[in-house]
Amino acid sequence: TGRVRKKRVLWEGSAGAGKYRLYWSKGGPVTYDSDFVEVGEVKQIVLPDDVVSFPLDPGEVELGVSALNQAGNESDLARTKVYLDFTVPGAPRNLKVEDR
Repeated sequence: TGRVRKKRVLWEGSAGAGKYRLYWSKGGPVTYDSDFVEVGEVKQIVLPDDVVSFPLDPGEVELGVSALNQAGNESDLARTKVYLDFTVPGAPRNLKVEDR
């Protein structure tokens, strides 16, 4: 298998937050109905390593992060749009070594 260039997603912590959620949406705005993963108390993750369900195909993605408190209440989403591509190009073929 090839290697992909990883992306670190980080944010500033929120007062009163117990944990965070990362949301994502391809082809439209990110909302509370978008795909998400709870990332716990961390304030950064590495894509795609830390989110196994994150889409690997190339394209523009809107990311959102929310904070949750101990009562389960959720903050507004902090949002950003980014182009991501975690696909690996095909390997070169027919590698040879010849005498000159």
